[in-house]
Amino acid sequence: MIGSGVTTPVVDIKMSTETRSSLTAHWLLPDQTAEWDAFVARHPLGLVYHLSAWTRVLETAFPHIQGRFLVLRDGGDGSIRAGLPVYTVKSWLLGQRVVSVPFASFCDPLISSAAEFDLLLPHLEQLQRSTQSRLLEVRLTRTAAQLADSRLTLSSDYKHHYLPLDTDCDTLFDSFAKTSIRQKIRKAVNAGVTVEERTDEGCIEACHAILAETRMRRFLPVMPYTFFQAVRRWLWPEYLKVFIASEAGKPVACHLVLKFKDLWISEYSGDTAEAMAGANQLLYWDTIQRAHAAGAKIFSFGRTAVSNEGLLAYKRRWATVEEDIVALSLESGSKSEGKKNPGLARESSLAYRAARLIVAKAPMRISHIIGNFCYRHLG
Repeated sequence: MIGSGVTTPVVDIKMSTETRSSLTAHWLLPDQTAEWDAFVARHPLGLVYHLSAWTRVLETAFPHIQGRFLVLRDGGDGSIRAGLPVYTVKSWLLGQRVVSVPFASFCDPLISSAAEFDLLLPHLEQLQRSTQSRLLEVRLTRTAAQLADSRLTLSSDYKHHYLPLDTDCDTLFDSFAKTSIRQKIRKAVNAGVTVEERTDEGCIEACHAILAETRMRRFLPVMPYTFFQAVRRWLWPEYLKVFIASEAGKPVACHLVLKFKDLWISEYSGDTAEAMAGANQLLYWDTIQRAHAAGAKIFSFGRTAVSNEGLLAYKRRWATVEEDIVALSLESGSKSEGKKNPGLARESSLAYRAARLIVAKAPMRISHIIGNFCYRHLG
């Protein structure tokens, strides 16, 4: 499973009535986050997105997002047995939502069985009612099979791709597509493209400039600079690495990687219009080799919308494993008897598509303003 280096499904442990009755749900207090983080580190599904550090990133960058932790405690020793981060997302444009977890490429509730989730669900529904949220959404990857029979609505608008690092680098390299990956990497190496890990404060500014240009070329709203500042403030150096590829000393591509336990996640990457073909492939390959050398078991390529056929095809050329990212959702007033709920993907929302049309014709300064506005409502 992702986070432990093992690719087998989570076992759905059947809890006895006695075991169920010994577990009680609690909202953690702010001074109990260290206990939560220790639980995340122990749990096989624990990711960087579950940590209190990710909560601080989101709350620092986005005032409309507030996070808490809902847990099941053992009635005997009081230890945390299960739980999940829960965020309220406030927006007059898109409506109030309760989400686990905003801006996470993929995640799961930290449970061992569907029965544990059933104990947590009433408290999520109560939060949805008390905040008058139109939507409750819990995002899944590895626990999707366990919770397939949930009474909530099930949808899948994203794919996750990851590369197991359980072999040597030469074998990994040979598994990549010849023309679109391997040849371009060699071409970039021969052209003198270099990759370095950056630790200075200026690296975030350099990365944001590259990412902003990349998103504008793809007609996407520019992510706020404050978000990347918060990422560095709260995640570096323990959970964040920054890599920049340069041609003739000029930065042309960047890669922000999140790392936790034996998993490295390609969270944000981009390149400039001047970057030679192959610079981005070399940047990824260099990062994969560094992950391998550091003892990582999995390199994640992040999530991709199912509608983005070009990016799906590109990630498959890296010999990745592909899996569904699933959302369990409950709309206010809904009995959630269906199993499909199209439109939950951010990319399919009317507001997001309208922003893309505007960005396509806007100068950089206006694109930043549009991005800041859009991300005050997303999550």
